[in-house]
Amino acid sequence: MTTYKITALKMGETNVPNAEIYWMTKLTGWEPLTFWAFLVQSEKNTLLVNTGFPQDYSALHKHWTTWAKSATGEEGHVPVVKAENWIVAALGSKGIKPEQVDHVFVTPLTAYATGGLDQFPNATICMARNGWIDFHAPDPEIPQLPRHIIFPDHVLQWLVSTATPRIHLLPNEETEVLPGITAWFCGAHHRSSICLFVRTKSGRVALTDAIFKYGNYEDRIPLGLSESLEEHYRLYAKLSREADIVVPLYDPRVIERHKGGIIE
Repeated sequence: MTTYKITALKMGETNVPNAEIYWMTKLTGWEPLTFWAFLVQSEKNTLLVNTGFPQDYSALHKHWTTWAKSATGEEGHVPVVKAENWIVAALGSKGIKPEQVDHVFVTPLTAYATGGLDQFPNATICMARNGWIDFHAPDPEIPQLPRHIIFPDHVLQWLVSTATPRIHLLPNEETEVLPGITAWFCGAHHRSSICLFVRTKSGRVALTDAIFKYGNYEDRIPLGLSESLEEHYRLYAKLSREADIVVPLYDPRVIERHKGGIIE
């Protein structure tokens, strides 16, 4: 039976308004977020969940800080990304080269997750079918993120040219992508949000961007940045039934809950 080792890789950090994290629960103040990518390894496969920020993240910096100022009247939401947080450097610190990665899962489709996609020449790029369609054929009645905030321009150009044959669009229903790895559309945060179940020796681990912090799941509080409250509650119910360990993609305490950010 195939099991995996999961290693958290820090991609950057920021402070965000509490209202962004906790639906109608904490409306004032700010909290830190850490952006994690996850290296997932078995004897046969080397996978990655998210690729972090692009090296030039000035567009995302402007988008976030402008929104935060208009929404709160305060300065904040500044992304802090160090050289060692660049996905190639972070993988290199673990002895992994980009060409060794055979699958990359992206959730959600936003520049802090898609920013390094074009560094992986051999990987199958796995993303929600819903998210890919929503990007290319958005509902005109529903507000959308700016296109360059979803995919940096150079990444999108790479995806729709060089990488097109390697794009794997995941169906809504839970699907086994590799032995011990299943993925499914959970929505809640974005139309591109998925949840992955990863089989480890410690149990079935759930990874999803639809949970920012442990408190979201443990206290059953939807995200403040929620596109569907119903999908949040259905996600929490499914995870409570089927997951042994739930790991938020943005909680700084990941490396405290799991020593060194490692789950085996």
